[in-house]
Amino acid sequence: MTVPKRNQYLVFITVMSLFLLINCQQKKTVDENIYVPAPEEKLDKYCTYLKKPANFLDTGYISFFNKRYAQLLKENKIDSAAQVLNITGRTLDRNRHYDADFIKINLDFMAKHEKQIADKYYSGIYGNIGMIYQNEDENDSATKYLKKAIIKAKDNQTFRNNAYANYKLIFTHLNNGKLDQSLSSGIQAIQLYEKLRDTTLLAVTYSGIACIYRFQDDFPEALKYETKGFELLKKTADTTAILVNSLNKITLYHDMNDKRLLPFIDSTATACNAWSQKTDFWFFSVNSWLAFKLVSQNKLPEAKVVLDKLKLMLPKMSEGTITDFYFNAVSEYEIKAGKGSENIAYYLKRIPELKENKDYLKLQLFNRILQGDAIQKKDYKSALKYMEQVQIANDSLNNKALRIKTKELDKKYQTAQKEQKIAFQKTEIEQKNTSIALLIASIIGLFLLIFAYYLWQKQKKFRQDKTNSMNFTKQLLKNTEDERKRIASDLHDSISHELLNLKSIFKQDLTTVNTKIDSIINDIRGISRNLHPVMFDKIGLEPNIEQLVERIQQQNDFMVSTDINYKGSLSSADELQIYRIIQEALTNIIKYAKAHAGKITMEENQSSIFIEIKDNGKGFNVKEALNSGKSFGLHNIIERSRVIGGEAKIYSSSEGTIININIPKKITT
Repeated sequence: MTVPKRNQYLVFITVMSLFLLINCQQKKTVDENIYVPAPEEKLDKYCTYLKKPANFLDTGYISFFNKRYAQLLKENKIDSAAQVLNITGRTLDRNRHYDADFIKINLDFMAKHEKQIADKYYSGIYGNIGMIYQNEDENDSATKYLKKAIIKAKDNQTFRNNAYANYKLIFTHLNNGKLDQSLSSGIQAIQLYEKLRDTTLLAVTYSGIACIYRFQDDFPEALKYETKGFELLKKTADTTAILVNSLNKITLYHDMNDKRLLPFIDSTATACNAWSQKTDFWFFSVNSWLAFKLVSQNKLPEAKVVLDKLKLMLPKMSEGTITDFYFNAVSEYEIKAGKGSENIAYYLKRIPELKENKDYLKLQLFNRILQGDAIQKKDYKSALKYMEQVQIANDSLNNKALRIKTKELDKKYQTAQKEQKIAFQKTEIEQKNTSIALLIASIIGLFLLIFAYYLWQKQKKFRQDKTNSMNFTKQLLKNTEDERKRIASDLHDSISHELLNLKSIFKQDLTTVNTKIDSIINDIRGISRNLHPVMFDKIGLEPNIEQLVERIQQQNDFMVSTDINYKGSLSSADELQIYRIIQEALTNIIKYAKAHAGKITMEENQSSIFIEIKDNGKGFNVKEALNSGKSFGLHNIIERSRVIGGEAKIYSSSEGTIININIPKKITT
């Protein structure tokens, strides 16, 4: 079913959108940053001429195009030819011109070269073909090529072409009675213009969607979209666009018999008449409604002054919606003034079209005027006929009003039902979400509890293992020292005394025997000192270190210096471990380092005891030595340090080796 074109309203909206499109390209009111804007398209003098809509009125415009286009094809400049086609097609569309030959040129070109040209020309040319078909009301062809123009956009201009093609599809679908597809295209256009931040064309698209609802007699919904557009346009200060929208709203208020009609006419007329750049078109359109307002308020003399001005301008206006605005005011004036009509021919001509478009409001008005004119002429037969037509229009209006009211009530009922259903579903979802959240929280809580218990047990076991290892090592070292101490005591107190006795027996010139025995005694004493320094507990750590250093220097070609500042804060057992660490370190230096000198530093402060043993030997790779499994001496130093609560760090290079041991003091409470 084809939807009728009522009041030529659709044509009016389309013409106004084209007018605004031209205006927007001359006066930017938007930010085009959905993509990074490409540089302004470079146009040569030929394209500049073809682009101006006013130049289309030149008789040689098409010939000029044909000549330039043919030359570019001959030079194989395909992209330039596409540019010329795109620019010319857009100019034809803006002038609402249908040219079958031009369409054929475009289709032939695209059949051969569509894969070679830039996306902006591809979408632009197909979009222009669709728009030119639309100008001839060939809606099926228009729809086909407008859809073909919508492609994935990689540049700003293609994106704009997509938006405008979707906007034009509102009207091709609407003319074919496909209201759902029309609305879908309108929504697509809105989304694209929102991304482009193009306020003016977004508002024009809202007017296009208002057409869809207007043609379904859903005036409140149509007014909602016109108002959305109006609010947007107020921010742009674009007077032209605001006036287009204002005329749409006035028409809707009139059809709805809305009390806001007269105040809105007054504010629109005030704004228009104060506008310094208004054209005859805008003056005629807006002041036609101003005259209507004055007649409605019974200000007939003032209305006549306005109508007389408009009458002089009437020959310059194209017949259609704009002139209907004027004759609507004239009709009301003639009825209230009780005068015969001077525009009978116009009314008779327009009535068939109004019947086709089911514009019962104007049918009622025009037939009332014809009825009054027939009565004045005493043509009662015609007067009766027109009276019947008035009644038919009135009945249709009443039926239409009832239809609209029923639709509004049904819409409210459906909305209430949907809201109730949504509220119920929302409550149900919230309850489910709460249950799921509690379940998930419980599972997570249980998991965390198990995980925390596992970590606690693991940490507890680790601490226990560490304590056990420390105790074991400490006990092992203690037992070793106890055993050494016992052996040393036995050697010193038992064997040594026995040998002394043996020496006293052989006093008569037994020089050799004495010498041998002295040597044995010295060896035993050395073994004893190595196993355990006999006087360690009595004389303390520092003298024992000095004795150890003295012995090593006497027995080896090696010089060792000491710098000890120790206050005796450690236990005897811990001091013994330090002695063994220094003994082990000096033994390693003599065996492996090939060093000439070393130094032992021991420094005690309030919080710790610091020990450093360094040499000037050849050095070694610490990591490799520790991991080799053969460095018992190094591990012995590390473990002994750990037993007394300290930490040993070993550094080595070709310049020598340094062993640092830091022993924190235990804080007693």
